[in-house]
Amino acid sequence: MPVLQLLRIPQWIKNLFVFLPAFFAGRLLDSPEEFIRITLAFLSFSWAASGIYIVNDYLDREEDRLHPTKKFRPLAAGTVPLSLALILILGLLSLALTLAYSLNVSFAILLLGYIILNIAYSVRLKHIPILDVTLIATGFLLRIFAGGIVAEVFISRWIILMTFLLALFLALAKRREDVLLFNSSGNKTP
Repeated sequence: MPVLQLLRIPQWIKNLFVFLPAFFAGRLLDSPEEFIRITLAFLSFSWAASGIYIVNDYLDREEDRLHPTKKFRPLAAGTVPLSLALILILGLLSLALTLAYSLNVSFAILLLGYIILNIAYSVRLKHIPILDVTLIATGFLLRIFAGGIVAEVFISRWIILMTFLLALFLALAKRREDVLLFNSSGNKTP
């Protein structure tokens, strides 16, 4: 179904990072209420991420049409109307922020920062080398901090460092894949 494809639900796996602070503090399963709160934070981040993916797909739809695999994304392929995409963006981001606010005001502020950062990334910052991969890694750190806020656990410098380095490695690997694809096909990847 094209609308579900537009949401990129498989990418929600990245948002599991919100569980890590409670997990490493040994408090993930301490109480059902806390687990539910962290799960709701995960859901809030996931809705926000889906909204941001739609923003990105909306902005990149012309370039995506030239890409060997991205041309099948719903907005590039024209299987989802642009008006529906805009409604989904507003709905998902509103739901995400409302849920975040109901959990914790600090979490809502952090999620709003994540949304703003990622929209800026989609609009312009992803085209600036080094900054692009740094911002991707920062998004993972924000997930860690969000999990710490919601679970009310201390975030160690080790989890910060390891998360940032892992995310930076993954982002650089993705950029390398894009360069190899460009070298073989001549198609620029957004």
